[in-house]
Amino acid sequence: MNTSKLGFIKFKPILKDKIWGGQKLINQLGKKSSSDQVGESWEISEVPESVSVVAEGNFKNSSLSELIKRFPLGMLGQKSVDKFGYQFPILFKFIDAAERLSVQLHPDDEIANKRHQSFGKTEMWYIIDADEESFIIADFSEKLTPESYQKYLNEGTLVDHLQHIKVKSGDVFYIKPGLVHAIGEGVLLAEIQQTSDITYRIYDWMRQDKNGNYRDLHTDLAIDAIDFNVDYSYRVDYRKEQKGVQELLYTDYFRTDYIHISKNQNLQIETHQKFMVLMCVEGQVELKTDNESCILKKGETIFVPAILDEVILTTLKDSRLLKVTI
Repeated sequence: MNTSKLGFIKFKPILKDKIWGGQKLINQLGKKSSSDQVGESWEISEVPESVSVVAEGNFKNSSLSELIKRFPLGMLGQKSVDKFGYQFPILFKFIDAAERLSVQLHPDDEIANKRHQSFGKTEMWYIIDADEESFIIADFSEKLTPESYQKYLNEGTLVDHLQHIKVKSGDVFYIKPGLVHAIGEGVLLAEIQQTSDITYRIYDWMRQDKNGNYRDLHTDLAIDAIDFNVDYSYRVDYRKEQKGVQELLYTDYFRTDYIHISKNQNLQIETHQKFMVLMCVEGQVELKTDNESCILKKGETIFVPAILDEVILTTLKDSRLLKVTI
């Protein structure tokens, strides 16, 4: 299959209104919507019913699935095909929590496959912006057992046993399956996760929609999926102000590097015959290959096919990006 036309690909953002959504995706990241409750921008997705479509260029209006079917190795690379098959394995989002999200967790691969014929959900967050009092919830504040968890849930006091962590711009968190978590109000973040849309809500702050209805909870499904023995650090430590490239996280599903470069600097990035995704979380850069160039602004995401050997990145402003591959 002729892959000579494959180059940088920008997809149309899939904007999703949420009961907790706000205006930061529009005001800070340049998304286009008349809604005042935009909660998520799905930047690159092959989740069924929400598959990304090319925004411009040679393959305008083609879906991600169509491109993978047409150019499987050129798009994904052999490593991804060998490990994950012919499905795009990662979902990229920007999230604006004007109000706090539900307390929730995600199943692992085994449970998700058995119950939903899906991948599980391992994810990471990069905090782009946060109000002064903003927080996330991660894990319980003390050791709980399934029995004590159920007791507090039944009593309506579970929220008193959750760990609240204040956050600021640049903080990074690793959210494994089974970790009870929530995004607090005032947080704008980039989320990188497995291709899955399975969430078990266990508490939703007694929130009602405009019709007075409560959202569904999934407490029965959640009890077997909760990790009551979290034994890893969900806060990722790195040097935010250090220039250059730093590895943030390397999981079984994706690797994320942090790029921080001053204005008018160049960086050569090799793909190693794997697809690569760049999310610009601050600044503006120009990307070049031998055959093309494009601009990537704050709030934009670009897909670099595996067929491209290397990319030259030139910063037009002091810039920070997330580089994701497998």
